[in-house]
Amino acid sequence: MCGYALAPGATNLATLFWTTTGTALCVGSANAINQWLEVPFDSQMARTRNRVLVRRACSPLQAFAAGTLSGISGVGILWTCVNPTTAVLGAANILLYTGVYTPMKRRSIANTWVGSIVGAIPPIMGWAACTGGIEWPALALGAILYAWQFPHFNALSHLI
Repeated sequence: MCGYALAPGATNLATLFWTTTGTALCVGSANAINQWLEVPFDSQMARTRNRVLVRRACSPLQAFAAGTLSGISGVGILWTCVNPTTAVLGAANILLYTGVYTPMKRRSIANTWVGSIVGAIPPIMGWAACTGGIEWPALALGAILYAWQFPHFNALSHLI
């Protein structure tokens, strides 16, 4: 929403609504698939032990189906109701989070660098939704979020 609001010409509430809805569905997709992949590890940590898949309140098939359907729906909404650029960024973020970041978490601290890209993309999506493209101000906004995530993550991990 912030990327959309900061972009020049942010006046179409319908586009803002569909951007928010499609992005939320993409985020939900990445989260569901991440938790589907992480059940064995989530069951070992106090912080994640109470998640629905670990508690078996939801089956792995249901979680994977929900993640897949929300991802397809989110990207589809972004493609048809917003624009292809925003849809491609949404799809890329799902794939980056579930296909790169999640598997890297146990292999390398470089996962934080990848996860920071994932966190930087949504404001760029908002900007692209408003303008139809990715311009320097959008990339600057994404870079600010990217850089902010390192002190944010380090502060949280220090507590753990």
